[in-house]
Amino acid sequence: MTNNAAETAVEILNPGGQGNFVLVCDHASNAFPAEYGSLGLDAAECARHIAYDIGAAEVTRILSRELDAPAVLARWSRLLIDVNRDTASPTLIPEVSDGTEIPGNRNMTDAERERRIRDFYIPFHEAVDQTVRAAMAGDRVPIVMAVHSFTPVMNGRKRPWHVGLLWNRDPRLAARMIEAYEARGFTVGDNEPYSGRHLFYTMDRHGARHGLPQATLEIRQDEVTDAAGIARWAEITAAVLREIAAEPELRIRRVYG
Repeated sequence: MTNNAAETAVEILNPGGQGNFVLVCDHASNAFPAEYGSLGLDAAECARHIAYDIGAAEVTRILSRELDAPAVLARWSRLLIDVNRDTASPTLIPEVSDGTEIPGNRNMTDAERERRIRDFYIPFHEAVDQTVRAAMAGDRVPIVMAVHSFTPVMNGRKRPWHVGLLWNRDPRLAARMIEAYEARGFTVGDNEPYSGRHLFYTMDRHGARHGLPQATLEIRQDEVTDAAGIARWAEITAAVLREIAAEPELRIRRVYG
């Protein structure tokens, strides 16, 4: 693996943005570095949610512009390595995802696993860390938010929420966003479609670690499958964030022991 691979592991938008937000998109892309092909998957599988969060990158790009916020996006598919996982997680480099076998991840050597961590995982988290620290300069307290999307149906179960807000120990941002979305008439999941108490790695590492208000936004994928839906949800979310950003409880650091 070349140094160039590490340099292209992330895309950083608006690094000098002056808005009081930092955006992260862990599962922005379904692309793979050329040397990996498509990990043995056909085009239809690569277009599914197993490879990336549909619509999330596009929403992030608009929010970055509208909120004047720096944003960090992972360039490569979550199937290559999932940056929203601890390195000890069994799903860091999945051999099976939602019933689909990933041929390029089978029988992986320790050397290959360490190479992916070094070239793709570490550069992503270094970029997020640097972006958050820059946003904290001068004792500022930026709001840190990850943008994800979720499938309308999983394991035969329909998911009714238009959006979900995930949080772990600090509910401040999620609670305010839930209220603001519900006031607009949307069905909102509180730690749905899964719980941030169990899957919140990037936000724990780069938000909670610093005592910053943080949450993961999950948008149902059938809401953001085309340009009109993407623009609509970016506009709604930008309005929600502007509305709550000045609330006193979101202007302080809250560190948990």
